[in-house]
Amino acid sequence: MKRKKLIGVLMLTLLALSIPAAAFAEGFGVYEWSAAGTAMGDNYMFGENDPAVLAYNPAQITKLNGSYLSLGTSWVNAATSVSFKNGPLNITNSDEWDNSYSPAIIPYMYYAQKAGKNSWWGVAFFARYGNQIEYDDLWPGRFDTVFTGVKGVTLQPTYAFKINDKLSAAVGLDINYVSLRMKKDVPTSLTTSMRSDIDGDSTNIGWVASLMYDFTPKTSAAVVYRARVKHTMDADAEIGPLKTTAHGTVTLPDSLSIGVGHKFNDRTRMELNATWTNWKTYNALNLTFDNGLPDSKNTKDWSAAWRIGIGIEHKLSQKWSILGGYVYDESPVPDQYMDFTVPTGDRHRGSIGFKYRPNETSELAFAYTAIWAGNRDVLPHYGGFMSARIHDGLTQVLSIGYTVKLK
Repeated sequence: MKRKKLIGVLMLTLLALSIPAAAFAEGFGVYEWSAAGTAMGDNYMFGENDPAVLAYNPAQITKLNGSYLSLGTSWVNAATSVSFKNGPLNITNSDEWDNSYSPAIIPYMYYAQKAGKNSWWGVAFFARYGNQIEYDDLWPGRFDTVFTGVKGVTLQPTYAFKINDKLSAAVGLDINYVSLRMKKDVPTSLTTSMRSDIDGDSTNIGWVASLMYDFTPKTSAAVVYRARVKHTMDADAEIGPLKTTAHGTVTLPDSLSIGVGHKFNDRTRMELNATWTNWKTYNALNLTFDNGLPDSKNTKDWSAAWRIGIGIEHKLSQKWSILGGYVYDESPVPDQYMDFTVPTGDRHRGSIGFKYRPNETSELAFAYTAIWAGNRDVLPHYGGFMSARIHDGLTQVLSIGYTVKLK
């Protein structure tokens, strides 16, 4: 038993060292919470015999009989192109630019077990937020960003219980860690500029609650609410040759998810999920600096956004299952504040995957996802360009996971 605990601590430490940083959901939200869930387009509120439901719908762990461990990772690469009409500060001749190759790794880990006749508990470690985009130092959009990296993970201890035979509930803490790294150029005259580099992190606590109702043994509905989390960050700042400290406050959004799951028979099940994310909380990214430097004002004024999806799982045999899903993901970024830090419009994502069960207590999951982003126009800043259009956005995701019933 001591050996199992030691392995668990080591795994959690290794996962914490590889916090994700890639944007592929609405805003800079991340939903690649498990390989099986990603295979269904992240429509996984009613996943069976899988503690990863702690991320999607914590009340679903009341369906677990015993103790379960699940861990895995996703490899993500986001690619996009930008077309420019040149401006006074664009000193290159090229009007077509691609972001640098910068893949991200997203780990996850879940444990859940039955604690009593009508109670369960679990702990989850997974990504909530991420955004990584990088361009050439002299590209025309360098006054918006040269590099933007947002990394955000949640550690979620959870308690779930059955209210009666049909109604289940769960509550948990969202111990939320976020880091931010931003590099861009700051104009010093009509023809010159200098590089700014901001690097900081913050930890704060939110909460999650879910309620699930089983209409029949085959049909269930659930609602999940995640509270907003306010982060106040002190960051190291370099602006040209000057080193100082920057201070800022950002409120990450609350969200509400609803879902319906139905089992047609013992082999096939389907989910319909929808998530509303209150990105209105992300209204500005303002920074104040020590050493008497002027404040940095960056209006965002994002809107609330929806993501709606469908997922299907079908057992081909005792050992193999096939999964698939589709999601429509609405962009929260208004046209007048669109920039290159989150360079996507509305998104469509399609996923396919497989589960393989080598024995009665373990399961491997594999998934591939392609996410197509809509084109967006970007207004000019500081004369760097006359106009710009973001196009041909494609994010590819490869996921692998392992789930085992321990007892």
